[in-house]
Amino acid sequence: MPTITVNSKDLAAQVGIGATAEQLEELLSSIKCEAENVVGEEISVEVTSDRPDLFSTEGIARAIRFYLGAAPPYEIDSFGGSPLQLRVDPVTASVRPIIAAAAVRGICLSSEATRQIMQLQEKLHNTYASGRKKASIGIYDMDTVTHEFVYTALEPSRISFVPLECASQMDGTAILTGTQKGREYAHLLLDKSLYPLLTDRDGKVLSMPPIINSDGTKVTERTKNVFIDVTGLDEKAVGICLAIMVTSILERGGKLQQVEVAYRDRKVVTPRLGACAQTITASGVKAYSGLDLPLGAVASLLMRMGYACSEPNGDAIEVLVPPYRVDVLHEVDLVEDVVIAYGLNRIEPEFPRLMTFGKPLPGSRLAARVRDLMIGMGFQEVSTYHLASREVMVEKPMLPERNLIEVIKPASLEYTVLRDALLPKLLQLLGMNTHVEYPQKIFEYGVVVKERGGRPENIPHLGAAISDDRLSFEEMQAVAAALFRGLSKEATFSHLASPPFIDGRAAKVSVDGVDVGVVGETSPQVLVNFGMTCPVLLLELDMSPLLHLESLS
Repeated sequence: MPTITVNSKDLAAQVGIGATAEQLEELLSSIKCEAENVVGEEISVEVTSDRPDLFSTEGIARAIRFYLGAAPPYEIDSFGGSPLQLRVDPVTASVRPIIAAAAVRGICLSSEATRQIMQLQEKLHNTYASGRKKASIGIYDMDTVTHEFVYTALEPSRISFVPLECASQMDGTAILTGTQKGREYAHLLLDKSLYPLLTDRDGKVLSMPPIINSDGTKVTERTKNVFIDVTGLDEKAVGICLAIMVTSILERGGKLQQVEVAYRDRKVVTPRLGACAQTITASGVKAYSGLDLPLGAVASLLMRMGYACSEPNGDAIEVLVPPYRVDVLHEVDLVEDVVIAYGLNRIEPEFPRLMTFGKPLPGSRLAARVRDLMIGMGFQEVSTYHLASREVMVEKPMLPERNLIEVIKPASLEYTVLRDALLPKLLQLLGMNTHVEYPQKIFEYGVVVKERGGRPENIPHLGAAISDDRLSFEEMQAVAAALFRGLSKEATFSHLASPPFIDGRAAKVSVDGVDVGVVGETSPQVLVNFGMTCPVLLLELDMSPLLHLESLS
């Protein structure tokens, strides 16, 4: 879970109480945070990853104020007047197509406030923004630029500005190679012929998303008006990041000014900070938590968690969810907050009503034995997401088109299908870890989902990969043979010519006359597709024919 650092004096001042560090620790535990370490005035706080609004002092202080009953229902203080204008050049569609923005006027920033804003920015980058891939955030001193903006994309050689904390102008290519942030995030732009650029109306550069801001627009303690932009590939992630940044900065004072983003075919006013209505029922609270509470008590508890509630209507209450609570998706999320406000320690434990005897699930002994054998051969176990994109499952590994089970309403373009094999996910993982020491030996024992008999079915698979500068096909073939010997079976191998393998360096794996998997060396083009330079050996086995081996010890 993310860990942030806050200053106890600053936090107490934002809460509005003269609390000691010890008292703040107790309050933190009441709002889904945990104080890990206290050194002087600095408190290290572990925050649950589903609460990005708590990634800074401002959000934590706001939650504590509500918990103590010392804050009115949440409202946005608006600047009024017309929105600022931001024009989007159509060329950005092929690079980084989505942008949202906002301005906060009349704030007062201390050095600690500035540190908290930057910390929040980086924590969002590392969580919801997937390392700046889905979204990247820029924050600027608005008084250093004109108040009309242009989001465009240029060839790297045509870009010229002084990057943050640098002394001289650089072009796009030099920024990727000559700055720390450029080197760290260069992989997000290296395959692009155009680089994104955010400027004002007069051409003054604010930033080159998603890499680095201009030094001439940096936020300091003297900044009174800030401009925030979020660019990215995922509209939902962009909206979440902007909402969290804006609502947190507004906790330091100031007023919100919206921005009208003009695309070629539409106009969007951002940020969208309206409250979302959810319904909670007394029966739902009892069903999910066991607490038998009247609706009036439920409403009072929710108000301590920052919600506004309507008058009870039968068994239900309408709850207005503030815009920074992006984790509230269902009634059960509201019930969780009811339980937190009620107090977990107040809930009496109960013995189960039925006495039962446990036993291992079918296939669990096989899974445990396979894991022991793979770890004994020097492999490290990994766990990848069951959801993937068609690009990862089909295009990059150059596998044939097939009937993948699709998500009807995917929340992200990265998660649109269910995986039907483990090898593409292992290749993706290796491609994201080329900076890690070699050799790399990983495996995963998990389910894939395939259509059988007109319906999806979970099938246990074993996938394994070895990556190093010198490899031979026989190394992974030996792993497969040793694995089956450890299961008291004999594997046989026959020629296979099929992607993603090199012809002549791949084989089908059979046990008891049944084809159960493949083993081989990955083709060079597939390695390039996943951003790797070292050879990779792969193994994937369907373990379902072996589930009857429950006598394993």
